[in-house]
Amino acid sequence: MSLNDKYDAAEDKLKALTSSKVRTKVLLYLDEGAKSAGELEQVTGTRTTTILHAIKDMSKGDLVTRADHGYMLTNLGKMQAQALAGLINFIQVIEDHRDFWLTHDISGIPPALLQMMGMLSHSEVIKSDSASPLKSHEFFMSEMSKAKEVHGVSPIIIGGHSDTVAALVKNGVNVDLILTDNVLNIGYEEYHDLAKELSGYDNFNLYRIGDDLKIAFTVTDTFFAMGLYKLDGVTYDLGNDLNFVGEEAIAWGKDLFEYYRSRSEMITEL
Repeated sequence: MSLNDKYDAAEDKLKALTSSKVRTKVLLYLDEGAKSAGELEQVTGTRTTTILHAIKDMSKGDLVTRADHGYMLTNLGKMQAQALAGLINFIQVIEDHRDFWLTHDISGIPPALLQMMGMLSHSEVIKSDSASPLKSHEFFMSEMSKAKEVHGVSPIIIGGHSDTVAALVKNGVNVDLILTDNVLNIGYEEYHDLAKELSGYDNFNLYRIGDDLKIAFTVTDTFFAMGLYKLDGVTYDLGNDLNFVGEEAIAWGKDLFEYYRSRSEMITEL
């Protein structure tokens, strides 16, 4: 079945899911747990009669059922509520960073994770601005110094980062790096002794990936930082990284790292 056919089959359900503000709010609030009509009236700011009318329609669709002290979601209701919450979060991420997405190459983010970008909405974003142009970089370096684990992917070399990585490894932090062939070649020339020294640590793993990489990111146990190339696909935007703090953002970042690790080759000998 084509996507167009799937839409035709789901059209009525999609309209029912989002066309009514009251239905949407009831669905989302009931996902937190059973509530009475009076409680729903308070949290939604909607009259009880209107809420009961919405609940009646949702009960016919097997989304809502009676509970001991009010109403609760059925399994179908819970599934739709989660899908709706994910869509709302996804839209928020797009709108919060609209200029960033419009002006950067997003091809480095796999489709499956693009669909899950709502996970980034529950996070704090730290960006540089004209008043504090180094804010993002300072935050990055500060968080890196506190990291207990580091997973990074990069098609570029940034001065000072190699010393930070070396200090982390020597302090027992688990570090996994995926670098492009070009970065590795430059690194071997400029940091040969350091690379050879770090290769002797069991908590340091280095991977090779092809040069066609349009994303750079680092995920630790406390934050996730991501940068992209500009739309020309040639210029990496050094001054416009996004830094996310939050459990869901970290989980999303780790999934992104595993995506690239599965496409990389571990380097066992320098």
